[in-house]
Amino acid sequence: MSVPAANILRVLYENDLKIFRTADLMTLTGLESSAATHALKRLGSQRLLVKVKRGLWLSEPIRDISAHELVPFLTAPWPAYVSLYSALSQYSIVEEVPHIVYGVTSGRPGKFHTPLGVFHLHHLPGRFMWGYEMKRIARGLVPMAEPEKAFLDLAYLALIPRSGLKAPHKRGRKWNLNTKKLKAYAKKFNFKPLKDFIMGIHG
Repeated sequence: MSVPAANILRVLYENDLKIFRTADLMTLTGLESSAATHALKRLGSQRLLVKVKRGLWLSEPIRDISAHELVPFLTAPWPAYVSLYSALSQYSIVEEVPHIVYGVTSGRPGKFHTPLGVFHLHHLPGRFMWGYEMKRIARGLVPMAEPEKAFLDLAYLALIPRSGLKAPHKRGRKWNLNTKKLKAYAKKFNFKPLKDFIMGIHG
């Protein structure tokens, strides 16, 4: 079964699918896996679609999509959200703007090189996947940690051996965070090294 390119693009537009999976196209068109894959590869070669990774596509030009929007799609069906340095930068908690998009997931961690940039997604146990909300960035909605949760996610992971992340550090002034919420959230982690770390910087 073959579907004209115009029909596929119309289906994507009508269903507002600017980031989608091959499986989404199969569901909407009734195409078999091989036919859907072939059609998408053809549209990709014509630069009408952009391939992110196997089975994941963009239906809009790269310039119209925030890289942060990709985060929950990279680890699906496991949940993920923007956190760590990327979220702290968005809130101006840290001055540095990372060139890598950082997030956390309850699924397998990974580093992804995509047309929208490089992503580092770190594993958090499922019981810690809270403290985030949908935040509008450009024209998209992005699951992003609250400032205090992003700070704690980073501190927690930095305290885990071999994580490769460094604990939040700042010289000369206090962190612009809600201290009451920070301590309440830290308590929910129930991880003594994290509690000690927070006490050390906030007393």
